[in-house]
Amino acid sequence: MKVLFIGNSYTYFYDMPKLFEAVCRARGAECEVDSVTAGGYTLEQFVSDDNEFGRRAKELLREKHYDYVVMQEQSVRPASDPELFLGSLRQLMVFVRENGAKPVLYETWGRADFSDELTELGWDHDLMQKKLRESYEKGAAEHNAIFVPAGERFHEAYRRGEPVFDPDGSHPSEYGSRLIAACFADTLLN
Repeated sequence: MKVLFIGNSYTYFYDMPKLFEAVCRARGAECEVDSVTAGGYTLEQFVSDDNEFGRRAKELLREKHYDYVVMQEQSVRPASDPELFLGSLRQLMVFVRENGAKPVLYETWGRADFSDELTELGWDHDLMQKKLRESYEKGAAEHNAIFVPAGERFHEAYRRGEPVFDPDGSHPSEYGSRLIAACFADTLLN
């Protein structure tokens, strides 16, 4: 199984793609991962030729065949501007389809309660999570993509008091990254 991850720090914290690869191997599945990630990046930037990461993502999609291409949007955008997220997804999907890969949407999670971002938006963790889920599910349905409910699993663990967040209340802790990697393996390996 060859998988390309396209995303930002929610993907690269604790090298989650490599954690996913290790989980797959532990479960007896051969897996090879590549990733193109940049802090704070949006899918809109990965579609663009105006930056090295957008050019690199498209270069990999042209030159290598993947079974799955995982796409992760900037953490707030699908909740705050779902139409911009869905528009960028449509543009990136052209390259994924040309590659012949199955598209995979990596649902992310709401920020920790009382974070600055949530306070500014007037949201709480649960509302942000609901908005994210709706946007990612809509994108998955529109493109017949695999939906990886990593955000839901993260959210449930957070509500149980598990240490999923980095101290910044946004990024995953190492525990959170391992939880996400396991969710990917559960989904892609059935």
